[in-house]
Amino acid sequence: MQKLIDLCEKGTFAGLCVATILLGVGRIEFTAKASMSAWSVSRTTFFFWIIYRLLILLSRGRPRLDWAKLAPWAPLFAFFLIVTISLLPNLRVAGDYRYFVFACAHALMVADLFAKPARRKWLIYAMGVAPLVLVARGFFHDPGVFSFDVASRFGFPLDHPNTAGYLLSMSLPFCLLAVRAEGGWWRGIALVSLAAQLPALMLTYSRGAWLGSSVAIIVFGSLAKKWKFLIGILLLAAVSVAAFPPLRQRAATLLRPQSDPSISDRVQVANDAMRLAMDKPVLGIGFGRGRLKEALRQRYQGTVDENSPIWHTHNVYIELFVETGFVGLTIFLWLAGDILHRLLRGVRASSAPDAVVGIALAASWSAALVSGLGDVPFYHHESRIFFFSLIALAYLYARDARTEVPIARRS
Repeated sequence: MQKLIDLCEKGTFAGLCVATILLGVGRIEFTAKASMSAWSVSRTTFFFWIIYRLLILLSRGRPRLDWAKLAPWAPLFAFFLIVTISLLPNLRVAGDYRYFVFACAHALMVADLFAKPARRKWLIYAMGVAPLVLVARGFFHDPGVFSFDVASRFGFPLDHPNTAGYLLSMSLPFCLLAVRAEGGWWRGIALVSLAAQLPALMLTYSRGAWLGSSVAIIVFGSLAKKWKFLIGILLLAAVSVAAFPPLRQRAATLLRPQSDPSISDRVQVANDAMRLAMDKPVLGIGFGRGRLKEALRQRYQGTVDENSPIWHTHNVYIELFVETGFVGLTIFLWLAGDILHRLLRGVRASSAPDAVVGIALAASWSAALVSGLGDVPFYHHESRIFFFSLIALAYLYARDARTEVPIARRS
């Protein structure tokens, strides 16, 4: 039995490693109907993880619950519960909920199989450095992105440029971590990845991702007290944007949003969505784009917007308020604030070698929260998997930081 348990553990661990690497590679198409992505590998790995945990249960009996270890996960469990309740009494139009369930399961798998800091370090590095492949694939697929035209945005092989921007804004602090913490050839690879990710991030033209990555760099530089690095990289980004008119014009819409028709359209959808929220302010209309589109379709019936293909607000906070009500949004903000608080407390409590890991996690989490002003992480496979991996890694780091024991001496 033990050999079978060990085999399942290794297989599940390998599956999670492959899923993580695919975050930085993108979907791989084998045939017109066969492909492999981080989402598909994670989903399949979950069933093997269930078998692994059942084998442990049969072999060792039911473990005693350690409520002290479960307590930090209370915000995520509460968020999962309220999202589920928002869809009751029936689960119609619940496609996004299915993805959400597997994303929460992915967080649990990461927390289980990457509990050891030595394993966790390489997972974080993979999340930060592997996007080099994603960027290379995108540049080779469409060299036209270097024409600096908003019509040619960097996005492939992901489903949308906003998805690519969201993922790169979260991965950037992990790449900075590898550059700072490692040496030799590994640091060289991290530097190449960083040099590739920065222009790719700009060429997504994703304003939410630009804001998120800027905040991530500020958080990383400030907490690490690397003021020259912070000023240098922000100046480099500012000069790059100023040097190319399309980038400059896109950035200017952040200061003059009324000048951009797409922002005006999103504001209109957000206003209409908020009116829906006022009808059901407690638990909302139900989680997911499908529910929101269905409700807005009824509202837009007979208008020029009746056949509009984009009926979501591109803002995670408005979306959650509409779909899960005041209760759901409050719990999400609790989850977001709790993770950030635990990370910052862990940074202060950790020894020097560990603190920079917490700094990178805090910067990445800040990027996720700020980028959420421009899109929703739960609606795209790669950003969803990254987001929930980040939740697991943050709680694991905060747990270990409380022991104040350096990584090198931990088992």
